[in-house]
Amino acid sequence: MKSRCLLLALLSGIPSYAWQGTTPQAALEEIATATQPEVIARHLPEPVQKSIEVLPKPKKQQVLAQLLEMKATQLGGCTVRPAHDSEGWELIDGDGNSKGKVKVANAFISGVDALLPLEIDLADGPQAYIVTMHLEGDEWRIDNFGPWEKNDLGLGKLLHEPTEMEKNETAAKETLNTLINALRQYAFRFPRDGFPSALSALTVPMEPENPYMTKEPLLDDSFVADPLIKNGYQFRYLLTSVGNGERNNFGSYEITAFPVEFGKTGSRNFFASPSGIRAIRQNRPATEEDPNPDD
Repeated sequence: MKSRCLLLALLSGIPSYAWQGTTPQAALEEIATATQPEVIARHLPEPVQKSIEVLPKPKKQQVLAQLLEMKATQLGGCTVRPAHDSEGWELIDGDGNSKGKVKVANAFISGVDALLPLEIDLADGPQAYIVTMHLEGDEWRIDNFGPWEKNDLGLGKLLHEPTEMEKNETAAKETLNTLINALRQYAFRFPRDGFPSALSALTVPMEPENPYMTKEPLLDDSFVADPLIKNGYQFRYLLTSVGNGERNNFGSYEITAFPVEFGKTGSRNFFASPSGIRAIRQNRPATEEDPNPDD
């Protein structure tokens, strides 16, 4: 309803001499300025027009009257006047206040099809609408009208060359996922102990409680370092609670990852726990209340 109001408001403010001849723009203007419902019906999709034509006379008159009523109500009390400081038109409410500006950006015509982009600049932000029409005989008929929704094809991401900071941040998330996975495996190997008190426990061979599990270290020797620094980020592990010896309670931990030099080696702080990873693009420690790094 809002989009139709804007369309009709736009068209009702276009001078009759602006578009001449049989063009999509002229058809839209004719709809907007029509005082006879038959004029509106002539530019509706042909199946709709034919359905109106075959109605019994009382019903037909009722439907035609409703076309004019719809046109009046869709304006929502708005009027249109030419913009004084730019091309296009202003939407004016009942109190005389400007609600925004509208202009026809262009007209693309290919054979019997036409596409008209509308640019609408409102107080709550710019909007784009598309009107599509087709030519039947001598009449341009409306096919559709609505907001233009852009789809991101990911071309920018495809061509983007990540900066060193972005590479470091990606590496930090990968390191955190490596740690989370290794800690989980350790807890399953030693359910009576749960999560370890230090990451160094993950870097040595171990005899698991389940003889069918591997004895190999879960992490390489580089994770023994204290402080643990990888790809411009420093990582700190803290066991925050001890498990109760049952498989459904291995305890809990926190891992923080922060740039060695904020703004140079990274611009995000990370927080990890058994429930996942969180991140914040601020120079402060991340917490479990911060958003997911992919949000």
